[in-house]
Amino acid sequence: MKLSSFVGIGFATLLTASLVSGCGGGNQKAVVAKVGDTPIDREMYIRRLELMPTPVQIGGNQATTAPAGYTTLVQMIREQVLLDMAKEEGVLPTDQQVEERVQREMKNNPQIKQAITEGRLTLDDYRERVRVALAEFNLRTKGVTVTEQEVKKIYDENKRAFYRPASARVRTILVQNPEVRKQIDDDLKRGFNFQSIVNKYAQNPVAGVQSGESEFALEGQVPQTPDGQVLLRVRNILKNAKPQQVTDWIPVGNGVVARFEVLAKSQGQQLSFEEVKDNIREQLMLQKGLQTNRDLNMEMAKRMANTPVEITSEGWKKQYQKDIEELKKTLAQLEPQQGGKPAEQGAQAAPAANKPAEKR
Repeated sequence: MKLSSFVGIGFATLLTASLVSGCGGGNQKAVVAKVGDTPIDREMYIRRLELMPTPVQIGGNQATTAPAGYTTLVQMIREQVLLDMAKEEGVLPTDQQVEERVQREMKNNPQIKQAITEGRLTLDDYRERVRVALAEFNLRTKGVTVTEQEVKKIYDENKRAFYRPASARVRTILVQNPEVRKQIDDDLKRGFNFQSIVNKYAQNPVAGVQSGESEFALEGQVPQTPDGQVLLRVRNILKNAKPQQVTDWIPVGNGVVARFEVLAKSQGQQLSFEEVKDNIREQLMLQKGLQTNRDLNMEMAKRMANTPVEITSEGWKKQYQKDIEELKKTLAQLEPQQGGKPAEQGAQAAPAANKPAEKR
């Protein structure tokens, strides 16, 4: 069991990302779990669950999965434990700090704004993601200071690293099955827009379709490999494509073909110090925090192991208790090496998010 499964590192990582049955009756405020005295309500849980893909882990040449619902519940428990810890230590972000960060992220990341506009993510849900990420950042950097001179020095010595290459924001669909490819061609001929086609086929994993949105760099070096040659081919096509244009099918290897819709294009530019100084400062703070602060991964694991948690679903309650017992055993093995005391064995706890529940 990895203690790091309870915490992430880096603010972007912290941001970048919830059992329906047996969770209560028709009351929208029914709870699925309680972390200490704080409930996790069913409505918020279901909204999170709608966005959660089924996790897959690879180990011992075998793919395993954990139910998305259980994984989401564990993640939400972990987040509440972290928020409680930040509150106790006086570093819980204020509503104003959360709102300022939300606006900053929406300005810097068009994906977030688009997801909210299209209703794939609510603004309130995103605020909560930011609150958790800020709380974790504050815990990792508590007592750390970085001067303006340190930040400017990093910028001046690494200006090229702060160059933003020309790019195209694209919506992509990748297909291997020739029959599915023909169906998509027919849909386009009938006048369906590209987004509706992506949504239609992405909901059918049996068809072997992959899709998504991404920022595609239109300049810079690519590796001298077959994959690099594919990137170069796609880049050259996207360079000549106009916004809202859908490309023809492009071979991308192993019998897979891709089609892209260009959503927007941007020119390359050197980012100014003012544009990047906050990001530089945060990275420096995290680096210093890793060197000087306590082991937050270990502290979070201990808190997860000793925080009372009540889960409504009997099946998930048993799984959670089992996972917590494994976490306690891991802590008991690690702590003698660190000169600490073993985690309390009598406290009720919470499970490891990366624990597979079934095999396939």
